[in-house]
Amino acid sequence: MTPKNKQALLTKPFIIIMVTAVVAIMTSATVASIVSAQQPQTSGSKFGTVASLQNGKDGKPAWIVSGAWDFKNVNSTSSAFNATFNMVMLNGSAPHKHTITDFKITGSPTKNNIASTYNGTATVTLKKGPVTGVPISIKLMGPSAMSLWIDPSKTGSHFGNTPLYGVQHRVK
Repeated sequence: MTPKNKQALLTKPFIIIMVTAVVAIMTSATVASIVSAQQPQTSGSKFGTVASLQNGKDGKPAWIVSGAWDFKNVNSTSSAFNATFNMVMLNGSAPHKHTITDFKITGSPTKNNIASTYNGTATVTLKKGPVTGVPISIKLMGPSAMSLWIDPSKTGSHFGNTPLYGVQHRVK
């Protein structure tokens, strides 16, 4: 085995360990913030975490996304969706944070079996500053799952070509 092959064998486990450590740290911080809220969900209020892998510009997984979200007044025309999440590359580099605020629902939610979809616009923070009027789609799937689609044409495809996925929490 050549020295180059030995180095490659050692590098891959190191990257996996680093990514696992970053995810564990990000998840711990997210769970701690949600647990500290200690508020039970009501039918008009949902909250949870985002835990998702997002594709890079080549269409392959490149980013780990982890954070927290809340959706208040869900069944109202004045609903409020907010999210804060961290992004880091799979190799542990380029960590940064995003927020989604100022959600304005457009139309009525669509319901399909156990899923409800809420479309609207929001403000999304990016490296160059906040971008307003970004179309987003929030889908609550049953009592446990959620997805968040952020219009790639308004964000330079920063969040990839797939929705962010997460879970709904129930604090008892």
